[in-house]
Amino acid sequence: MLKLLIAEGSEEFRQALAEKLMGAYLIRVCVEGKDALETMRSFRPDLMVLDLMLPGLDGVSLLQRASEEADPPTVLAVSCFFNDYILEALTRLNVGYVMKKPCDIDATIARLADLSGHMNRTAFAKPDPGTEVSNLLLALGFSTKLRGYAYLRDAILEQMRNPGCMMTKELYPAVGKSYRANGAQVERSIRSSIEKAWDGRDEQLWNLYFQPDAAGKQRKPSNAVFISGLATRLLLGREKDTE
Repeated sequence: MLKLLIAEGSEEFRQALAEKLMGAYLIRVCVEGKDALETMRSFRPDLMVLDLMLPGLDGVSLLQRASEEADPPTVLAVSCFFNDYILEALTRLNVGYVMKKPCDIDATIARLADLSGHMNRTAFAKPDPGTEVSNLLLALGFSTKLRGYAYLRDAILEQMRNPGCMMTKELYPAVGKSYRANGAQVERSIRSSIEKAWDGRDEQLWNLYFQPDAAGKQRKPSNAVFISGLATRLLLGREKDTE
């Protein structure tokens, strides 16, 4: 799976693009230039959508730093303003493509497909539900080494198939059947897996799926909130794709 860094100041565009591409890429998001540079160095993305007007460290300065790194990402630069200096700098810094804001989401996705070498854009259609859930859990930082990862994946898929099922009495026992585990074991393993992913979370990414409370504080979701929340969002995403 290709890694994508979205360094974008517009919350609306950033969230819309991340949600549309979740499952096609392993994604990280940033809203500030210095954070984007640090994430680029640690995450090592293959592709980067870069807002040239980021606060803290502007896009051209970030590109100059990126050019000094080994294997810098392929960049799709976006901005509401361009002049001769910026365009010359982008050419010199080997930016893959430039788009003027406001950017159409589908056009942005198509350009990313071109830049990543997938000229057949059907490659960016929604994957099958199992792959989509697995990719989403990986993006949110879940470890495949934990038993709770497999339980959680199957629980979300079951919730998508049967949204009205009861967690304790139906869902956990149904998941446990495939693993010769009882419902209590499934519940504990899922809770532990969520706790570990939560401790190492990317807050920007988790905020896409679990909104902060009225006081602006992000709270760790319970098993039920996590499973039903992701299942609902994935189902809504698939419904929109068929409209």
